[in-house]
Amino acid sequence: MKKILLLIALTIPAGAFAQTNHDEGLSFGARATVEADAKLASGLHLLAHEETRLYWNGDDVLRFYTGIGLEYKVLSFLKVGAEYELINRQKYETDSNGKTYKEWGVRHRGNFFLTGTFDAGDWRFGLKETFRMTYRPDEVNLYQSPKTALALKSKVSVKYRGWGKVVPFAAFEVRNTLNDASYSGTYNASATESANRYSNEQFLGYRHAYINRLRGQLGVTVKFSKNHELDFYVLGDHYKDKKIDTNREGSNSWKEHGLVLKSIDWYTGNMISGGIGYKWSF
Repeated sequence: MKKILLLIALTIPAGAFAQTNHDEGLSFGARATVEADAKLASGLHLLAHEETRLYWNGDDVLRFYTGIGLEYKVLSFLKVGAEYELINRQKYETDSNGKTYKEWGVRHRGNFFLTGTFDAGDWRFGLKETFRMTYRPDEVNLYQSPKTALALKSKVSVKYRGWGKVVPFAAFEVRNTLNDASYSGTYNASATESANRYSNEQFLGYRHAYINRLRGQLGVTVKFSKNHELDFYVLGDHYKDKKIDTNREGSNSWKEHGLVLKSIDWYTGNMISGGIGYKWSF
């Protein structure tokens, strides 16, 4: 029990912090996906996909995902796989005059997954565990976030296959970030400048782990033939993201570590997306 309590304590930033919470409310989005599943040999499949995510108004494209990977059926109920994804992500930046503009950034991602299924009559239950590594090739303030972010996703799903070519499904997913930046320090409420808001601050490395996504999904798969199918679904996404503001250059107050901790903010909100997906199996 002592070891468990110690591990939990290591994931929690120490010290007296003033961490601001921001509720971004409810937003709406849309997703479109095209997938291919090619059988290479008995139990071995080549997987590829292209996905677009955007806001419901269609004005802002969030991201493009391009992925390719392999999946192998180890047992009748168990598959293992790995894939690479290229992510093109649109983000907002602010110039020296305070004007906001859009900019595209590239990220590289590796997914390693284990999928188990269990059949009970017309019902199929599934559990998918995914370990994810996301690398940012652009410049990163390493006191705010790691160069390579690690995450673990757990997804449970259920399908009903008693209606022939129409297969309703539901899923729930929990995503944990595993290596966010962690700090200790004391907040100074009377400070007039952001550089003096914290004292005795220390960068503790990348050991803050927490749940940052909860997702629920309802949908239906329409199987037109053995090789072609369409998914229609609604996805609810609750997010919780931590944003740290520190400088890169250092200051007189903390020369040893070369930074000043200015703020730690949490952003939470909900997003509902409508989605459509096409899958071609051959």
